[in-house]
Amino acid sequence: MRYAAVTLSRSLLAAVVAALLCAAPGAPAQTGAPSRAMIVLPEGKQFDFGRIYRGAVVEKTLTFGNAGSDTLRMGSIGVSCGCTGAMVTTDRIPPGGSGAVRITFNSKNFSGPVHKTVTLNSNGDTLGYTTIEFTGTVVDEIGMNPQSIIVPGAEVHKLSKVTLTVTNNGMTPLALTGFRTELKGLILKLPPDSIPPGGTAAIDVEFTPESPSPMLSDGVFVTTNNIRQPEVYLQVYGGVRQAKSP
Repeated sequence: MRYAAVTLSRSLLAAVVAALLCAAPGAPAQTGAPSRAMIVLPEGKQFDFGRIYRGAVVEKTLTFGNAGSDTLRMGSIGVSCGCTGAMVTTDRIPPGGSGAVRITFNSKNFSGPVHKTVTLNSNGDTLGYTTIEFTGTVVDEIGMNPQSIIVPGAEVHKLSKVTLTVTNNGMTPLALTGFRTELKGLILKLPPDSIPPGGTAAIDVEFTPESPSPMLSDGVFVTTNNIRQPEVYLQVYGGVRQAKSP
């Protein structure tokens, strides 16, 4: 019994000493709050590329920082379409550190207003990801109205005529230098003079088909002196029927 009492006294003493040590001045506070990373983008999560000439590849670099107390770990990057690219400078950001994400947009297949997103997956957001949005307006330096050639009701060996309007939205004079097509009987009469910036001109289209076709699936390339749009493609729609007997 005496041995058991001694053992109990020593255990009690150890517990008291431990409690005193925890309460001693200078002991670290036990807040219980886990450390975490926090991604911040000083320039915001939205931006506008403004006016983009069709075919141009534009880019913007955004800086981001880690305002948290743990290392920011960047994961995969998602984009809303194949026209958009994104790359970060580093995938590990210490507390108080910073990095950057480079965003590119290829306007080749677009016209008019665009709205795209880039998703940064990381441990720095309570959602697990941060979405960046960008907008812009893609402008054709060479505007065609209409944007295709439509010849409904064409007949074999009979002339059909269509007129297009071309607008020079660029900053330099525009010259239409020629055309090429595999559609027999299609001729484009291009404006002989250069079109000044902001100016318009007419393209006269003449089509004399040689054989019937229920549905046309051809097109024509118009060549230009514009370095960003050296060719403009116009789809040809419609059908060709056998000419009626007089």
